[in-house]
Amino acid sequence: MEKLRILLVTNKCPPDFDGGYELRAFQIAQALRARGHELDVVTSRYRPTFHGEKNDPPWVHRIFRFVPVSQSKTWWRKVERVFLRLRSTSVAGENRAALAAHLAGRKYDLAYHFGLHRVGLALAEPLVRQGTPILWHAGDNYLAQHLHHLPRTQPGYTLALRLFAGRWARMEQEIDYRHIAFVSEFLRDDCAAKGLRPQRAFVISRGIDFPLAEDVARARTQPPVFFLAGRIDPTKGVHNVIAAAGLLLRQRPELAWKIEFGGLSNRPHYQAQLDAQIATEGVGERVAFLGQLSRAEVTARMQSATAYVFSSVYGEPFSSTIIESMACGTPLIGADDGSLLEVAQPGVSALVYRKNEPAELAAYMANVLDDPALAQRLATAGLATVRARYTLDRILEQTEAAFAEVIAAGPYLP
Repeated sequence: MEKLRILLVTNKCPPDFDGGYELRAFQIAQALRARGHELDVVTSRYRPTFHGEKNDPPWVHRIFRFVPVSQSKTWWRKVERVFLRLRSTSVAGENRAALAAHLAGRKYDLAYHFGLHRVGLALAEPLVRQGTPILWHAGDNYLAQHLHHLPRTQPGYTLALRLFAGRWARMEQEIDYRHIAFVSEFLRDDCAAKGLRPQRAFVISRGIDFPLAEDVARARTQPPVFFLAGRIDPTKGVHNVIAAAGLLLRQRPELAWKIEFGGLSNRPHYQAQLDAQIATEGVGERVAFLGQLSRAEVTARMQSATAYVFSSVYGEPFSSTIIESMACGTPLIGADDGSLLEVAQPGVSALVYRKNEPAELAAYMANVLDDPALAQRLATAGLATVRARYTLDRILEQTEAAFAEVIAAGPYLP
C-alpha cells in the first residue's frame, strides 16, 4: 500500500512500562516504520519512579499525564477507585491540550489508538476536529466497560461522572469509535454483549517477531520442566496447576518433572495460599517461582521446556504466551478459556483441559511425559499455526488492510 503518515496514540510506552500491551504497541510502531510509513508515537511522560535509561527515538513524544492505578489492598480501594476513574476522565483536559499542540502544523492520514486508559478518551477530540480517521486497537474490554457497561450497571458511576467530570464525559461520547480492531473474536463478542458495536469490527491479533524454532525434536531441560509465565494471580489459575502437580505426584510418583513459574506476585495473601497449598500437596521440591524474567529469558525457557501451560481462568482476550510457546516449537497445554480455542485446535496443536479441572491437566502433563511422539506432533502443529496466522508480517498485512478501509471511510461527522 502507499506509505502513510500515522499517529500511534498509546497511554503507556516502553521503557517506562514493559507490560505486554505496551510492548506490542511499540513493536507495531517500529514494524510500521520499517515498512516505510512515517509514524509518530504520542504517549505518557515518564513516571517519577522510573530510574532506567530514557532512550526514546525522536519519533516518540511523551506529552500526556497518566493517572496511576491504585496499589491499595485495603477496603478503601473501592472508594479510591471511583476517584481514580473520575481523574482518569477529567485528565483529558490537560492531555487534549497537549495533543492539540502536537498536531499544530502536522496532519496525519490516520490515528491508531492503542488504549487511552488513565489518560482520558476525550483527548482524541482534536483529531476528530481535524478530520483524522481513527482506528482503535482493543486489547481488553475497557471501551465497552467505560462507555456502555458501567453506565448501565452502576448508575452512581454515571452520576459521579456527570457531576465531577461532565464536560469530558460528554466529549467522550462524541469521539470517533466507528472502527475498532479487536485482538480476538472472543473480545469482539464480549464487547458487543456489553454494547460496543462499531461500524467496522476488525480482528487483528498479536504477532511473532522472532524466528520460529523449527527443531521440535531438540533436547530439552532435564528433568522435564512445565513452564508458565505471567502474574502470580488467582485469575491466572496458578492454584489449579499446583493441584494438578499434587495429583500427578501421587498418581505417577516414578515420573521426574518440575514446574517453573516466571512472573511477579502483587498479592501477598494469594502467594501465602499457594505456599501453603504446595506444602499440603507435598510438591515443594517440584515447584519453583522464578520471579520477574526478561522477555529473552521467557523465550529461552519456553524453548527448553517440555511443555508450556496456559492456565488462565478469567477469559483473557488474547495471551501472547500462547502463540509464543507455539513459535518456540514447544507443546502447549491450555485451559479452555478466553481466546485459546481460536488459536489452538484441541488434540492437534494443543492439549486443552477444562479450566477448573486439575485432574485433566495432570493427565495431559503425564501424556506429554509418556509420549514424546505426541509432544512433537503438538509442537509441529503449533508451529504451522503460527506460520500461517501469527507472524508479524501477517499481522502487519491485516493492519494495513484495516488502515485502507478506515481511510476510505473518510472523516467522522458527529
